[in-house]
Amino acid sequence: MPSKSKRAQMAPKRSAAKSLLTWGLVIFFIKLIIIFRIQGFNYDTGTNIYFIDNIWLGADGENYLKSYKALVNDGIFSKETFLHYWPAGYPILLWTLSFFGESLLFSILSILQTLIYSAAVFYFTYQLSKTRIRNYAVFVSVILLVNPTLSLTSICIGYESFAASGLLIVIGLLVQDLVSNSDKIFIRNTTFSALTIGFISFFQPRLLLSGLISIAIWILVRKKLKSAAFFLILSSIIVAVFPSALIIRNHNANGFYAISTNLGGTMNLGAGDKADGSYRPNGEYGVPCSSVQGNAAQQDSHLVQCVVKWYLANPIKSIELLTNKAVFFWSPWFGPEAVGSMARNPWLTINPIVDIAKNSQDGYKLVYGSFGKFISWSWMLASLALLVIGFWRLWQFGGIEKIIGLFAATHIVLNMIIAMGTLGDHRQRLPILGLSIFLQAVGAQTIFKRKSGALVQGPTLPLKV
Repeated sequence: MPSKSKRAQMAPKRSAAKSLLTWGLVIFFIKLIIIFRIQGFNYDTGTNIYFIDNIWLGADGENYLKSYKALVNDGIFSKETFLHYWPAGYPILLWTLSFFGESLLFSILSILQTLIYSAAVFYFTYQLSKTRIRNYAVFVSVILLVNPTLSLTSICIGYESFAASGLLIVIGLLVQDLVSNSDKIFIRNTTFSALTIGFISFFQPRLLLSGLISIAIWILVRKKLKSAAFFLILSSIIVAVFPSALIIRNHNANGFYAISTNLGGTMNLGAGDKADGSYRPNGEYGVPCSSVQGNAAQQDSHLVQCVVKWYLANPIKSIELLTNKAVFFWSPWFGPEAVGSMARNPWLTINPIVDIAKNSQDGYKLVYGSFGKFISWSWMLASLALLVIGFWRLWQFGGIEKIIGLFAATHIVLNMIIAMGTLGDHRQRLPILGLSIFLQAVGAQTIFKRKSGALVQGPTLPLKV
């Protein structure tokens, strides 16, 4: 345990806590103003007309609306295809919130997502202010709060804001536990973390892998092998609660055990002799695959096997596609190198570069020509360089800071690998965007403030890794 004097030194300065809270509240209220200025509109899906107020539609908005309406009409065990093709977690959340009044649903949703994101940023950066990188905390907080794509995602219909907020909360719980070095806080925080990972996996199951592995790293750092095994099993059971609820729902509704049935479809979009690995619904893609009799889960499983066999039989093309999808994962939100389903990114409505490209032929050539490609690639490479520098700086610190960097990098790398196995879409970066921005902010401050005391301030903590 740290001595009393060391604990006192590690306590966040009151001015830092005040700055974090002030920034959080200011940005939250600015976003509230934006929410109530979004004009309501009717959206016709072909079978239902929805009045959407105080929120933007989001990339998969239509699918969520159809799924939500099916739950309203048929109940939790609705047979609607969208409820098993995509994970039903987010539509179930919409359905639950509609109990407060369907007319208030989208207002409640956007405020709730925004409140949770602001609270997650505050909690995470407040915990950072207790470590040896305390002087990074306010800078990280500001960047997270004002990043237009990530911050404005909380005002869109979509799971991404909950996922990004959840990962920030989990890493904040990790930091609090490591700083405290208390068994009581360890049990409490790992339990809350498992619940949070399970909750966001309720919306997007691909977050299960990185979530479980990161919790395993946390537990193995804190406990000896025998007791670690117990906590690993316990955490896995807690994480599994929410995804298991989707499996039970699908079994009762459709007679098969599956969280969702779109894995084969997404993998097939990013594979094939004529594919480039991207999300191109109008392009040529897919691998040869015989049809099979069976339910949606069996057909999905069969398609997954076809895609895997194709990758193994075509190693050269597979390497090309995997490389492309890694690049697409980090591609900009707009421009000649942008690849993905972020056309409804709210940032694009106010991005001045979009106006330049739209307003004249010369502007279009500038943005999408050689100069625009150079800027796009420079942006990607600079982003990755800052991320690596930030991670390396935390690794150099050792102790708690090293574990924080490893925890963040685990989520980032594993989610990129999962994207490489499915399809290239920069929207898959959104759930881990908060963590990558954190490492990039550390990298930027490392470069520009090496001569300040920010990089060496604070005592060495007792945890050694």
